[in-house]
Amino acid sequence: MKCPKCGSDSCFPISNTDIKGFGAGEGCCGFILFGPIGLLCGLCGMGEGRRKEYWKCGNCGRNFS
Repeated sequence: MKCPKCGSDSCFPISNTDIKGFGAGEGCCGFILFGPIGLLCGLCGMGEGRRKEYWKCGNCGRNFS
């Protein structure tokens, strides 16, 4: 893989994962509106994430896909 900016061969892959957490406000609202089932439904989405992969140039520092 070559950098599109400087043409260097010293590029390496990077992988970032953004993990969604569970907020206390979401849990309280779910509990107030729907009782214990609302709290459990809020916990179902806990820990889901999004993964982003890209390349980074070791020479100039540019990120690219």
